[in-house]
Amino acid sequence: MKIIISLILSSVVFTGALSAQNIATETLTWQISQVQDVNTGESQSSENETLVSYGSQKVEWKDATGIKHTYIVNKTSGTWSNTSQSGSMIYQVDSGDKSGTITFERVKNEIMVRILLLKGDELPEMYEIKIVKVTAL
Repeated sequence: MKIIISLILSSVVFTGALSAQNIATETLTWQISQVQDVNTGESQSSENETLVSYGSQKVEWKDATGIKHTYIVNKTSGTWSNTSQSGSMIYQVDSGDKSGTITFERVKNEIMVRILLLKGDELPEMYEIKIVKVTAL
């Protein structure tokens, strides 16, 4: 009987470890390693920063002190049901009086997030963000 219970518990744990992380439906934390401001070309390491995507609802950019930016998702393009495999998802977002896109993308072992925000005739905000790890909350 103990063997059967152990096998069942092992199966449940193993199945949970294999479950795919679906960006459209799950809350995911994206650990940032580097942020580049495309307008200035400046790059900086970012050990204490994360992006948290709440399914297709919103994205928060956080640092050690809390939330830096909140992006409300209006529409999505693409399907990416397993973030451990190559794929992409584009969110159309609003952040205050700015609107634009956030693109999450994995090509082989590299994960990038690109943020583009526009406001009238102002220079757009553009960031390229390298991600080192994605985890489900």
